[in-house]
Amino acid sequence: MNDISRWLATFLLNAIWQITAIAIFAFVCAKLLHRMPSRYAHRAWVLAMLACLLIPLTTVLIQHSAGTRIAETKRAGSVLNEPLNSSPRGLSLPFRSVSHPISLPPLLSRVLLWAFALLLLHRAVRLLWLAYRTSRIRQCAYERGLPESLSEVAERCLRAFSLSAVPLLCSTEVSSPATVGFRRPVLLLPESFFTGDLTRDDLSSALSHEFAHVRRRDFVLNLLYEMVYLTVCFHPFAAFIRSRIAHTRELACDEMAVRMLPSGAHYASSLLHIAQSVFSGGQSQSSYALGLFDTNTLEERIVNILKTTNVSRKWTRALRLLVVVLVGAAALGISVFSLQLAAENATDLRQFAGTWECKYKGRPFFTLKMAVKDGVLGGTAVHSTRVSWVDGEIIPMTDETTPDKIFDTHASGQELMIKIADGPNDSDPIALSFKLTGKDEVEAKLIVEKQPNAPPQKKPWHFQRVSNTQ
Repeated sequence: MNDISRWLATFLLNAIWQITAIAIFAFVCAKLLHRMPSRYAHRAWVLAMLACLLIPLTTVLIQHSAGTRIAETKRAGSVLNEPLNSSPRGLSLPFRSVSHPISLPPLLSRVLLWAFALLLLHRAVRLLWLAYRTSRIRQCAYERGLPESLSEVAERCLRAFSLSAVPLLCSTEVSSPATVGFRRPVLLLPESFFTGDLTRDDLSSALSHEFAHVRRRDFVLNLLYEMVYLTVCFHPFAAFIRSRIAHTRELACDEMAVRMLPSGAHYASSLLHIAQSVFSGGQSQSSYALGLFDTNTLEERIVNILKTTNVSRKWTRALRLLVVVLVGAAALGISVFSLQLAAENATDLRQFAGTWECKYKGRPFFTLKMAVKDGVLGGTAVHSTRVSWVDGEIIPMTDETTPDKIFDTHASGQELMIKIADGPNDSDPIALSFKLTGKDEVEAKLIVEKQPNAPPQKKPWHFQRVSNTQ
């Protein structure tokens, strides 16, 4: 598996559980904010959507960065005093991170990657098609003389939302008002808005809601959210988050628009009247435009408009603080754990498994016992307690030995980096560069961490495999 495929597989593995956790935390935060203006819940869901991409992507970058540092260490021939628990399978954080290797058969990995690629292509083509449809609808819209009532309502809404002129165009391809455009947004209105069939309250409700979209720059922001969703569209909870973003966006616009009418009851009544007119005339074709009834949650919107809440400023601040704490704790907790795709060459790792002995004058002074478990190479080491440099060769100075544990390994082809220590708090681990020179033969060099001025080891140690137990 090449690097890009491995990164994608790592992204997908971690996204599966991380997005689930993110959706749960976002749901909890939204519930805590249910008595507050909908814009706060909307922001929580937006942050959740961004986290669905950024947290798995960060996991990939951290694992790749850790692996790169180890590879550079091997090429440089020295270890730059990295902490013992620094590992390509975890996060380089002050606390101990947890990483679990996952082994996938090569065929299954390829099937999953191809399925993800096809789904990504399908969603991208669909998004491009909606963008094309929106562009065509915008091009087909035309200017039309505004009735006096419509013109007065539009001017009043523009002043209320502190907006410059927003063109009002007539379109035969929309059944309800819709906002379109990036830098110069326009408002598309169906023909019924130009015939004088709607009351001033109906016009105020519809136009103020759409001008709220313009004020909030929802058209551009929604495109950003769609681009983010495109990368995680395989996950059902990402679709749920996307739907909540759309729903809370409409609620937030309703809450801004209701100020243009005498009461929430007037606004709700106008929405119902407009909806009856829209749905009796049939639905328009799908497009990317932000329409008045795109989310199909009219009943929930009516309930939200009519509800009355009196939340004190002190309680509001407490809720905000609580949500911030929850979001921070959730992000930190999710960051602690990660899944790592076990080396595709797990079979190749077995080339290092077994019992290896290095002898000096016919007597072993360094013994390694290594085995592969869950795609990870580990084991124990027994070595001389004191060594010395003699003419570029490192030799044992005593027959006394001590047992240690292999804490970290990183394989690349026929080379292996090994870190050995007697415990997780050992400040002076032993690092070995291990290279296969034959089926049962290895050359190894000691990598000195604490003595950068120590003479280089010109003559490598020669290890012989004495047992193939894996």
